[in-house]
Amino acid sequence: MTELIVNPRFAETDAMGHIGNTILPVWLEDARTSVFEQLQPGVDIKEWSFIVAHIDVDYLLQIHYGSDVTIKVFVSKIGTKSFTAFHEVRQNGRLCATGAAVIVHFDYETGTTTELTDDHKDALQNFLRD
Repeated sequence: MTELIVNPRFAETDAMGHIGNTILPVWLEDARTSVFEQLQPGVDIKEWSFIVAHIDVDYLLQIHYGSDVTIKVFVSKIGTKSFTAFHEVRQNGRLCATGAAVIVHFDYETGTTTELTDDHKDALQNFLRD
């Protein structure tokens, strides 16, 4: 598991006064950064080998400007060519949203998916939910 603390910006609020629905996918992507750092430490972006295949977000409670938001990221599934990152979004101790992202190991030169290496699978083990 890894965790990111986000301090919502006023600019991220919408006309209804809460954090807009387009903001959470951006926050969730940011929260996954530490997972990627373990998968490809110090990698040049030109050698990047992962791609997002699917994301979903379930909005459970409104998130507001003025209080920090904690995003926890777990790996919920490790496959042969992909893994699923699961996210919990909390504000003031309340679960406000959950989300999942399917991340695929990808060869940009050939445009095809490739198998995760044993090193990738070992690194992902560190993020499995207890």
